[in-house]
Amino acid sequence: MNNDYSPWIDSGQPATLMDSDYSPWLDSGRPATFWGIPVLVYLVLLIWVIWPSLPMLMFCIALLIFYKVLAIFGYTLTVLLQRLLHRMRGNIITGRPWWYRKFFE
Repeated sequence: MNNDYSPWIDSGQPATLMDSDYSPWLDSGRPATFWGIPVLVYLVLLIWVIWPSLPMLMFCIALLIFYKVLAIFGYTLTVLLQRLLHRMRGNIITGRPWWYRKFFE
């Protein structure tokens, strides 16, 4: 079976928008962003609508700037938290639970 023209089989070459084997489903899982910031982050401005004050507005803007800085470096909050957990956990991860290591090793 020849899969040269199938959009579902990876040809090993990087796909571009002009390629005939580019699948539109490749872009279906990306989050919606506005100026590089996830759209859901803008909901933080609703906090300012509920408690309108200058410190709350500054907090909302600082949070948006934080997300923009993360986007500039190519991170999301999820990736940042995963890297933080990995740094706290260390490099060695055992496959045994703590109680097994404590009592049987």
